[in-house]
Amino acid sequence: MTISEVKKQITDVFISNETVKNLYGLEEGKTFEEQFLPLSLESIFSYTVASAIWLIYAVIEQFKTDIQALLRNEKAHTANWYATRAKDFQFGCDLTVDTDSYDNSALTDEQIEAAKIIKFAAATETEDQSILFLKIANENGGNKQPVTDVQLIAFKAYLGRIKDAGVRISVINAQPDDLRLELDIYYNPLILGSDGSRLDGADETPVQNMIRDYVSNLSFNGLYVNQSLVDRLQTVEGIEIAELKGASSRYGDQVNFTVINARSRPYAGYYKITDDNLILNFIANE
Repeated sequence: MTISEVKKQITDVFISNETVKNLYGLEEGKTFEEQFLPLSLESIFSYTVASAIWLIYAVIEQFKTDIQALLRNEKAHTANWYATRAKDFQFGCDLTVDTDSYDNSALTDEQIEAAKIIKFAAATETEDQSILFLKIANENGGNKQPVTDVQLIAFKAYLGRIKDAGVRISVINAQPDDLRLELDIYYNPLILGSDGSRLDGADETPVQNMIRDYVSNLSFNGLYVNQSLVDRLQTVEGIEIAELKGASSRYGDQVNFTVINARSRPYAGYYKITDDNLILNFIANE
């Protein structure tokens, strides 16, 4: 729900009131905007009330979301619980004796946040539930990256203190999976040039930027979907047809790429795509 939608509900009721109709001499069938100027007192007042109502609505919706996330993530002994606890890890801090929590009474909020080096975490179980795979990553300059060897040793010690007895955990702390894409981009020659740049000079690489934006904004351990990428490209002004010719990925020490059929989930939890692995064939759609 938007502020404009809330305002419309208010103004619709306002102009349908018989007393208001007679007082203002309103005409039947005309909208509020057709009979009141945007800077009129009535319009400003309606917008102010609508903004207040919308803010309350937004706060309630966010509260519901936060409560649902809390219930989902704080439920002990689930995969989500382990992912949440992974992000609670504080590098360089010891757990309180005989507990799985920290005593942060002597630390500032900034120190606590700086110690929390696991910015991304996702946990999945094998089908027989014998092993819990816990994928983790840090962040630097907006880019996901593995934690250092020293940090990983400390993190594994932390897991040993907080995990349930008998739970086997395999930590995946890896470089991003390589993603390789090849696309035929049929473009409007009135908007884009033969290299994909905008003719008005507003953006030299709008296609590449959209692809990288899609890849970098996938949720951690989220699903890459070929069709979703094509759908995003169709929103770029100047692109009339985006045809995916091939998608593949590899991780770790793999030399060869594996074809992605429809969708794929990254081994490391996230992807990267280099210039060499982004092959774009620009074709004027004349």
